[in-house]
Amino acid sequence: MNFELTKEQQMIKKSASDFAVSVLEPIAYEDDRSGEFPAAAIKKMAEHDFLGMTVPEEFGGLGSDFVSVALVTEALAKENAAAAAIAVTHVVLAAQTIAKYGSDDQKKKWLPLMKSGEALGGYGFAEPGAGLGSGAEKLTAVKSGDGYELNGKKTYVANGGAAQIYVVIAQTDEEAGPKGFSAFLVEGTAVKATKSIDKLGLRAFPTAELEFAGAKAELLGTENQGAQIAAEIQARADIAYAAMAAGISEKMLDASTNHCKTRVQFGAPVGRLQAVQWLLAEIASSVHMIKMAAYGSAACVDQGGDYFLEAAYTKMYAMKAGVDAGMNAVQIHGGVGYSREGKIERYFRDIRGTFLVENANEFPQKVIAGALLK
Repeated sequence: MNFELTKEQQMIKKSASDFAVSVLEPIAYEDDRSGEFPAAAIKKMAEHDFLGMTVPEEFGGLGSDFVSVALVTEALAKENAAAAAIAVTHVVLAAQTIAKYGSDDQKKKWLPLMKSGEALGGYGFAEPGAGLGSGAEKLTAVKSGDGYELNGKKTYVANGGAAQIYVVIAQTDEEAGPKGFSAFLVEGTAVKATKSIDKLGLRAFPTAELEFAGAKAELLGTENQGAQIAAEIQARADIAYAAMAAGISEKMLDASTNHCKTRVQFGAPVGRLQAVQWLLAEIASSVHMIKMAAYGSAACVDQGGDYFLEAAYTKMYAMKAGVDAGMNAVQIHGGVGYSREGKIERYFRDIRGTFLVENANEFPQKVIAGALLK
């Protein structure tokens, strides 16, 4: 499959790559060690319009196509995966959702602020219980005046504790089962971050448990439309996460190729060994196929197609191929690949967590099997 990028897409990809190399890569190592939110870098990201990609032009954004979103995500993730995850949450899970389902007043209030970086977007779906709407601390919503009041908790909230505005899914009708959920906008000042989650990878990407105690909220879309909205935005996010996996995998490929050429053992580069060549070829194949899957799924979004199944195929392949690429990269580098002093182990940790952000790894299997057996 061959994708002919438009001149605009080529330009934005190069712009993102140049930005990532000069701004994001130099801070990636220390941010991973400290786990601190890269506020200065995110501000610069906004100055380069990367936070306004899904904000319509009428609100000051770029109104970019989703292929461009994937290209930028890939470029950012290649140099700093945590920063890319912050951007995906803001651009895809939050801003794009508000742009599609928000009221005119909600769009006018939040989208310009999100484009400028004054308001960072977050997303909350998972709950401390066994499943959405099933635990003792489930997030529930009841009407209160002109809006709603939310009580309960969300865990693994993307950009949790750092965002100024959150998109969350809460139960509005317990008797309706899976159809009894709605999507809401909640300001960061209305919630309390009770626990910051210390992760294996993507460590500078803030992930937290949030407590909602009578939090004021505004409805997104219509009541009990939450399951549909969540499925849509998470499918798009999975495509963006695949683009992240492509970027991280390509970084591992570059490092592994260089290692094969420069690491000398017994008087010759290790790349002369057939076993090493095979591992390198497997990484290259993974990178190529993850890219093709991500670009193809993103194009399906742009074309108005049914991208749910495409996103499921893409996620299922990319999450396995990305981890396999990481394993092969560590193997090629030997002890250096396992050392915290090198970069390969960070790339491997980051790519392992890429698809654990919003929903279970088993999610694509359910979508694919359901499509086959309907």
